[in-house]
Amino acid sequence: MRTIVIQGAVINEINLLITLFPNGKWSKDNGYSFYEASLNKTRIVISLTQIGIINACISTMIAIEKYHPVCIINQGTAGGHKRDIKVGDIIIGESDVYINNMRSPLKGKGEGSNSLEWWPGRSRSFDINADTRLIELTKTIPYDGRIILGKLGSGDLFSRETDRIDWMHSQLGELCEDMESIAVYKACIECGVPVIGIRIISNNEITGENDNDALFDMVHNKLQNFIFEVIKLIENEFE
Repeated sequence: MRTIVIQGAVINEINLLITLFPNGKWSKDNGYSFYEASLNKTRIVISLTQIGIINACISTMIAIEKYHPVCIINQGTAGGHKRDIKVGDIIIGESDVYINNMRSPLKGKGEGSNSLEWWPGRSRSFDINADTRLIELTKTIPYDGRIILGKLGSGDLFSRETDRIDWMHSQLGELCEDMESIAVYKACIECGVPVIGIRIISNNEITGENDNDALFDMVHNKLQNFIFEVIKLIENEFE
């Protein structure tokens, strides 16, 4: 039986999906939780990765070794990094960039620190493309909002400084920021597993659309309903 793995970092990012795939079962492997269900002849594994790059990397490697998936969908919320990116927009990650990959200028004691003087690291190994077949399938799914194709940005950050966000976007070209997707892209690419990241915007600090519980509940549900349709299409069309 072939397997599709869907990931979320926190329970709110997967709880609706779990109800849409009833009669499954939970298991744990080295501290990471997986919910196993089925759709026709496909095993559906919903992975609770936990928050952050390290957790996402470990849980992805466990999922690959344990389930040998035909593809992995990393999904969840993200913060917008452009002024025209709005809460509720869905970003399909054609590519993903590691936003922690930075170098700073040499400064001595007492000379301070200014992150606007930093620059991207020399290695571009963490600027990774998603699977083109998954992109083509995913962008056909109907959605009662905007679907935008572009670059995800991912790292262990929660950026809330407008100048820093503007600088990061000018350097790296990312549309949004999350804390897991680049680790998933990297693990999948190294292991030969097709991957795509799909993120819904929950906040945009540079336009003042700050995150709150009501918005989180709304965007979580919108995205998971969208992901459910993605899974059904992949189950029918992706080989």
